Amino acid sequence: MRWIILILGVVLVVSGLYLRWQDAGDEGPLALLADQRTLRETAAGPVVGGMSPPGAQVWLGIPYAQAPQGELRWRAPREPGAWLSPRPATQFAPVCPQFASRLSASRMKPGTLIGSEDCLYLNVFAPARVNAGADLPVMVFIHGGGNTIGSALPYDGSAFVQEQGVIMVTIQYRLGPLGWFSHEALRETATTPEDRSGNFALLDMVAALKWVKQNVGAFGGDPDRVTVFGESAGARNIYSLLASPLAANLFHGAIIQSGFPGTFSLAQAEHGATDSQPGHRFSSTNLLLSWLKHATTDQSAEQAQASLERLPASRVLDFMRGLSTAEVLEPLYTSAGMYRLPVLFRDGHVLPKAPLPELFAEPDNWNRVPLLVGTNRDEMKLFMALSERHVQRRFGLFPRPRDPERYALLSKLHSEAWKATGVDLPLAVINEASPEVPLYAYRFDWDDMRSNWLVDLPELLGAAHALELDFLFGPLISRVVPGVFHTGNRDRREALGVSMRDYWAGFAYSGRPGSGRSAAQPAWPRWQAASPHVMLLDEANDGGLQVQEQRITVDEVKASIAQSTVLSERLRCALYVDLFLDNNGLSELFDARQYQELGCGQFPARSVMGMSR
Repeated sequence: MRWIILILGVVLVVSGLYLRWQDAGDEGPLALLADQRTLRETAAGPVVGGMSPPGAQVWLGIPYAQAPQGELRWRAPREPGAWLSPRPATQFAPVCPQFASRLSASRMKPGTLIGSEDCLYLNVFAPARVNAGADLPVMVFIHGGGNTIGSALPYDGSAFVQEQGVIMVTIQYRLGPLGWFSHEALRETATTPEDRSGNFALLDMVAALKWVKQNVGAFGGDPDRVTVFGESAGARNIYSLLASPLAANLFHGAIIQSGFPGTFSLAQAEHGATDSQPGHRFSSTNLLLSWLKHATTDQSAEQAQASLERLPASRVLDFMRGLSTAEVLEPLYTSAGMYRLPVLFRDGHVLPKAPLPELFAEPDNWNRVPLLVGTNRDEMKLFMALSERHVQRRFGLFPRPRDPERYALLSKLHSEAWKATGVDLPLAVINEASPEVPLYAYRFDWDDMRSNWLVDLPELLGAAHALELDFLFGPLISRVVPGVFHTGNRDRREALGVSMRDYWAGFAYSGRPGSGRSAAQPAWPRWQAASPHVMLLDEANDGGLQVQEQRITVDEVKASIAQSTVLSERLRCALYVDLFLDNNGLSELFDARQYQELGCGQFPARSVMGMSR
């Protein structure tokens, strides 16, 4: 039976690590019955939630903004309408529009368009019997997914809040070009700086935090003790919330899991392919031309460009708002779900004009709060394991790296670059300019999975991107990949999960992880440039919880690329491009002279993009 289960697990790995809910529809894993004990008053009206199996009080699908549809598409969020009768809050709201994928919580065929533009809702989790006036710390979770997929649906905070005595809020925000779209037509027709910004999804997050500030007291939370935490794109968005003046005083601490401070200039976000300074492949100009050409199939690209230049801004906006959701997303279609799109624009209002690391060097230019920041040791393996470029299948079934040495090296360099840009670079800048800000760092190292002749999960996945979420919220990746969690590692992994939740809650309570909320964990020292302490999060048989001094600089990663003898010349150049140019908003790290010195002059950067991923 064990071998049958393992083979079934391998089939799931091969077919793509679907993070989907078994025996549950797309409405999510929780099915609540209304319970009048959960009646609460919000500023918009009363809500009634239910009780989850772990015993927590839960309210699902509370609107924090109006549906961004019709005239409100590509506008900043507006406050929701009011209601008088108790509103049922017992079901998750629809996810925001996206393509179902191997990395989303959907049971639909990959590539299927799912979701609704009416998706700006949040969920609240509170311990049993907690009422208004309890003033518990609040943790607001922002999901990941490359800002193009994902939702609040998989993240059940019930067990966490019961165990740790906090309030948790999970939110949804607009995705893809519906959430991030900067264009001249919007600026010319908008009446507020927020509507001009293009950063609509980031404004959704600000609106959700304002809802928390105004309403969380009714659920037992303290509006003056709010910690935002998020993973991947959610963590990246938190870096931008730190920089946005519109988010000032809306949160008091931040936990940034596998994020990095990447943003885009307006030129990258807007310029077309023929501009003297070309923009991103999916810039607003390029997308708009695709939409227009699709709507007028008899036009060439040049004719579509000419038509666009003749249209007044109001007509352009009317045309865009008249598109269906499917038509908006059609140029971006991919069965993989996630796609690379310019997001987080340096518009000068929602986000300042300077790149975030430059802002963090000026103490008065960002929202200074305690930070807990970290990455996973093998971030990149999740993505490489899903790529036929890197993985082959024995007998057409069992996945293994095509070239184990190259697989390990690419994963190491990608993952070290993630740490260098997402942890050590911003913390070093902040520590030098604002040494009074408490900073803490971690690296998640757990990889105690099954390994045998069929599949070597530590080699294939290791301490992969997003795996730490299984230790905070319960099984996600491990739910559908047997061999990640198993009876042999249960006690040790559950102990690690308790420790991690204890540290996270301790940070929410006091602005420092300390020895955890329970005071039973090893002490977690501050990160400082002179002593870059990093807490390694691992199970007892592999070192357990231990503090080391670790720091990786961008220059060190670049030197490792240059010195590699394993990578071909073309792959080495592709790696440099993927890490420092086509890297979701940190292109200021790309150095054309260094690229030439690597021997990459024969490979135009755009010709090798993506080859190392």
